[in-house]
Amino acid sequence: MMMMMMKKKKIQRDGDEFKIPLQILFEDLVFSRHHHLHLLPLLSIACACWLLLFAALSFLSPPISNHQLPLNATFHDGVDIHMNLEKQNVFRIPKRVGSSGPELWTSHQSKFFYGCSNASKYFITAGMSTRPDRYLLITTSGGLNQQRTGIIDAVVAAYILNATLVVPKLDRESFWNDSSNFSDIFDVDWFITYLSKDVKIIKQLPEKAGKVITTHVPRNCDPKCYQTRLLPIFDRKRVVHLMKFDYRLSNWLDTDLQKLRCRVNYHALRFTHPILAMGRKIVERMRAKSKHFLALHLRFEADMLAFSGCYYVGGEKEMKELGEMRKRWMTLHKKDPDRERRQGKCPLSPEEVGLMLRALGRYFGQKPTIRPNAKKLNRLLMKRNKMRWEEFASKVRTFQIGFMGEIESGSGSGSGSGVFHENPLSCICTNSTENKSTRRRYDDDDDDELVFLEDLSEYDDDDDDDVDGIPRRH
Repeated sequence: MMMMMMKKKKIQRDGDEFKIPLQILFEDLVFSRHHHLHLLPLLSIACACWLLLFAALSFLSPPISNHQLPLNATFHDGVDIHMNLEKQNVFRIPKRVGSSGPELWTSHQSKFFYGCSNASKYFITAGMSTRPDRYLLITTSGGLNQQRTGIIDAVVAAYILNATLVVPKLDRESFWNDSSNFSDIFDVDWFITYLSKDVKIIKQLPEKAGKVITTHVPRNCDPKCYQTRLLPIFDRKRVVHLMKFDYRLSNWLDTDLQKLRCRVNYHALRFTHPILAMGRKIVERMRAKSKHFLALHLRFEADMLAFSGCYYVGGEKEMKELGEMRKRWMTLHKKDPDRERRQGKCPLSPEEVGLMLRALGRYFGQKPTIRPNAKKLNRLLMKRNKMRWEEFASKVRTFQIGFMGEIESGSGSGSGSGVFHENPLSCICTNSTENKSTRRRYDDDDDDELVFLEDLSEYDDDDDDDVDGIPRRH
């Protein structure tokens, strides 16, 4: 009995010892809870202040401009993976490319060269070569630029055939519907007089000349081609009329014929007084704004676009208008615009030409022309948004090698295509090699006047001295 009572007391004592820590723990928890309840308002105020400060900083801070930084992840095996997130706007055109200065408009080499379109001592003059029973009529074709080329070639063709040339008729039935005559644009009296020692030229066909035989010659026809095709006709008839005369003479001719072309183009074909006066006014206005200026004709015209078979950004309206215009060419086949563009047969748009010129940077060499390498440039322009500007500009400069107006020597075999402007070496001489004693000069001929602006200087500057828009000569 006593043993049982002692066990109960021991158990009770052990229980009391266990209750004491629990009681202490409970009292600590209650005290801590009451203490945190007093701190809760302070914590809430502090958090609210931090949130307001963060919001204010986010509102006042500037936007992050370069948020597409390259990420680099390096693995333990040493392989680096570069993740470039800059996928948009990679084709950024720089505001300024290169630097322009006075050297752009001067040439240290120009003093060694000069125009030499005069005939050699071996050139047979018109008085000795022209047959009195042969007359050549020419009707040009195309725009004014093509018609000018046709007039130049007509003079050379008449010389090859030993024929008298009737002043060429201009095209009145083309897209422009221009009713101008030769005398409305060019000084016809100057044209006849200046070339009098080269080719006999008359204004109208004599009434007793006889029946006119109308025919044509293929494009890029050389002197032998003219003689083979037309001399048999001249043996039977006295008058031959060549229609649609544009680019009908080969580009590859001997030196004297090439020089004759230059005499016609740079000297004999002079605009009428009203056109010269208007040109001078335009030049003076441009020079008033800037000492140097650049004239750029893109040929981005409706008829050119229609003939090319290409479409741009005009939508259904453009497709309909160009489609109607194409009907004037009966032999023009329907073309796939996308395929034509891929093959580089679509004219460059003004935007694309601007990108090309910007990519070329400062224009060195002072070449007279830039001929876009359309086949390669069209493909490059279609992919320009997939590359950076530096890569684009580098490829443009590479593709344009050989298309920057370099002078061709004309040596070797050639197809004869193109215009004689692409082969001007015969009309350019060096001061060290040209023997002036062998040059036949003409009256009022100045080989230095190869620029249209020089022709304008012959007339008075005073606007009040004009009569019906025609300035008086000095």
